Amino acid sequence: MHTRTIQNIAAALVSACLCSVAALAAEETPDAMDIMRRVLANRPALSLWLEADLTIQRRTATRYDLNIFLNGDPHKLRTVYRVTDPEEAVGMTVLMIEGGDTWLCEKGKDEPRKLAPVERATPFLGGDFAYEDLELAFLRWPSHKFVRESRRLGFDCWVIESTPAAVAASQYSRVLMWVDKKYMAVVIAEAYDAKNKLLKNFEVKSVRKLDEKGHYIVGQIALENVQKKSRTVLRIREDHAGPLDPALFAPETFLKNSATPPTKP
Repeated sequence: MHTRTIQNIAAALVSACLCSVAALAAEETPDAMDIMRRVLANRPALSLWLEADLTIQRRTATRYDLNIFLNGDPHKLRTVYRVTDPEEAVGMTVLMIEGGDTWLCEKGKDEPRKLAPVERATPFLGGDFAYEDLELAFLRWPSHKFVRESRRLGFDCWVIESTPAAVAASQYSRVLMWVDKKYMAVVIAEAYDAKNKLLKNFEVKSVRKLDEKGHYIVGQIALENVQKKSRTVLRIREDHAGPLDPALFAPETFLKNSATPPTKP
């Protein structure tokens, strides 16, 4: 057989092998968008009343007691944060509509106001959680990219990089998330500022089992602002599942609604 013909056949075979390897690699690379859809779908579809505390750890520790209400709708989660202690902060209430507006009523005010998009970077109760952090808004950003696989905190994870839309009002340029493969939940996130410098670390410290059907929620989450060298911890002390009045989650009535936790069986 002619030498040039042999070379052409060899080149074709090598090219085919390389294409096959590339196709295999493409098939095995996880779809980041699908992973994030599964993370969002994995939240418990339960109405919940949570008794929690928020501790801001700087030179001295400042603690706030909260009631947190969730409507349990996986397609449009609504969350209310209501400060119950200390007395000087009682009356501060926040309503967050997932993917939508955030309403804030401060102590001494009778009417809530809707936060402007740029205010979503404002610290909640002066701590390290901004309003956009409480909602974990980066889970729904439009761009998600698979980075690598990694083991973190004893979990086998996919590392996903998320970036906001160009028009999004966020204090972050990107967020790296470690998503546990088994439970489809974010265990660690690193948030970077506009100059691509690390700004905040999110870390899930514990989870709470809600029932025997396999429903879980975050039990404790810590947020460290590495640039300010401060840390805030949100901890769930008690959980109560049961129906809640829809008026609690409406901007017109969330301040007037008084909920009481359902009795546990």
